[in-house]
Amino acid sequence: MEPLGISHDAFGRLRLADFIRAEHLEQLRGWEYLERCWIGEASGFTEWLRLESAPEVTRSVAMDLVALPEATLQSMIGALRLPLRAGLDQQEITAVFGEPTETQRFVQDRVTLVFRIGAVEPYELGCTVHEEQGLIYLTMHPTPLPD
Repeated sequence: MEPLGISHDAFGRLRLADFIRAEHLEQLRGWEYLERCWIGEASGFTEWLRLESAPEVTRSVAMDLVALPEATLQSMIGALRLPLRAGLDQQEITAVFGEPTETQRFVQDRVTLVFRIGAVEPYELGCTVHEEQGLIYLTMHPTPLPD
């Protein structure tokens, strides 16, 4: 069974405003990420982005699992069809997605595990795991990303 169920088309229609009230959102313009320019919505370190070259299609989601209210977090994760929850440890995450394609460590107390998930409509999923708090942050985008 495929761990990820959302299609690229459905992912592209998602907006952060579907989950967080407009007064708590910041509109982003000229945001640089993954060597591309984006527009989108942010609430703290949670940001949902669309390429400037294709402004109607969401192509990147980043979620601060510690800052989001539990109900909002569960709603977002459910919409993305990810079998994850805040606080999972590395072993629990790799039990779901297998071994990561890459492991990144930018700060001593956390590691980011990068997975390629979805056989038909693939995504790159980044799971940042804190040594004490477990899963605290995730990023997700369809792959390959257009230029």
